Amino acid sequence: AFVFLDGSQSLLEQRIAARKGHFMPPSLLASQLATLERPGPGERARAFDIARPVDDIVAEASAWLLQLQA
Repeated sequence: AFVFLDGSQSLLEQRIAARKGHFMPPSLLASQLATLERPGPGERARAFDIARPVDDIVAEASAWLLQLQA
């Protein structure tokens, strides 16, 4: 199973710009998103919107992963 953390380019740009001393400069984001392969419909994957609170994402992703094991 694959948990795919999904977010808009503008949100990702904001978060990258807020990082200090991070190895990835904001100028690389567009090329990274252009080559990103999103999970397809036949894959065991689920997308979670990173604009939501982290605790909510963790809870929902955990519940989904546990459901897959049942």
